[in-house]
Amino acid sequence: MVKVKVAIVKVENADVDSAVRKAVDLLGGMAYFITGNKNILLKPNMLSAPKDDSLKAKIRTDPRILETLCDMLLELDKEILIGDTSGSGQITREVLERSGFIEIGKKCDKIVVRTLEQNGPIVTEINGKKLKSASISKDFLDADAVINVPKMKTHGLTRYTGAIKNLFGTICGADKTRIHSLGATLNGFSQCLVDLYAFEKSKIKLNVMDAIIALEGMGPGASGTPVEMNLILASKDAVALDAVAFRLMGHNPKRVPTIRFAAEQGLGTMDLEQIEIVGEKIEQHKKRFKLPATAVMGFLPFARFSNVIFRVPKYYSGCTDCGNCVRACPENVIKLVKNREGKNHPIINYKGCISCFTCIEICPEACYKTKNKNLKAILIAVFSFLAIVAIITTLLILFL
Repeated sequence: MVKVKVAIVKVENADVDSAVRKAVDLLGGMAYFITGNKNILLKPNMLSAPKDDSLKAKIRTDPRILETLCDMLLELDKEILIGDTSGSGQITREVLERSGFIEIGKKCDKIVVRTLEQNGPIVTEINGKKLKSASISKDFLDADAVINVPKMKTHGLTRYTGAIKNLFGTICGADKTRIHSLGATLNGFSQCLVDLYAFEKSKIKLNVMDAIIALEGMGPGASGTPVEMNLILASKDAVALDAVAFRLMGHNPKRVPTIRFAAEQGLGTMDLEQIEIVGEKIEQHKKRFKLPATAVMGFLPFARFSNVIFRVPKYYSGCTDCGNCVRACPENVIKLVKNREGKNHPIINYKGCISCFTCIEICPEACYKTKNKNLKAILIAVFSFLAIVAIITTLLILFL
């Protein structure tokens, strides 16, 4: 059986160009992946673009990686589009202008940088297990081939975000909000992501991951804590790449539903025994990342309806009145109100909150944190779970 290859390359002396080239070469070289394809889309992870450069560095794909990939593609006479959409509730064009990606497009007229919303979405039948349709970027659908360029980060809802989750950025506009609400729980939203990946997989010729500065804690946005890894990862198989990345973060890939579901549904492999690691070894660079506490109860099937979750988002301070959280909230339970000083700040109606943590994810100023729900809610969660177990047990006794 031929093993799936995942490359791990150390960035030496800040030489990102050499590391990216080595990672791709270890897998067979750029020409091997995009032969016969003319128009190539590079899909980075942009999310948001705070004014603080130190915050941007831990959130979005490092522009140096995109620059090297462009050089490699230009050497093969390809036409290149760099594009992404921002997190829900933000204006992608404004985020793109602060991302550092636009400068790459000024190098050559064969490189175009624009939002994946600019040419509009096409409502597309997905026919997945949970996600049946989605508004996918026309630019993505028109590309001959896609190179997925995610960043290694933790995630408040999905625990981890990497190659599979990065493709959520091909969804345009308010449809991101709809899919968040449709998924609602950790498992539900993760299945939506896997459904999208299953549909888009044939376009993805290569995945190159930015693990130079990774993110732990309450990622994937400004609330997360940077972790210096100084690595570039690459693979044809997004599932294998995510599995290796999560191992490098010190955790079992089975804990991430997107990885587990994709592997179970035959979309890739997460078994390290079936993966050939080329370049550096996992053991040489593995660290123990702090995971978000927020996903602990996210798998509960009744969380969407009873609002029983151990942690919820809470605004603390620093609001700049951008309104991203209000626009992004899939349940429309956040509003801006004036405080005593006459400045706006967000208020959350917890009765409708599904604890998807989108507000934390997209806030560019890290104004939100999480808090524990009160004891009453925790007791309701425990008794609801026990009640479901009791009902199922009774039915089994009666009918078996």
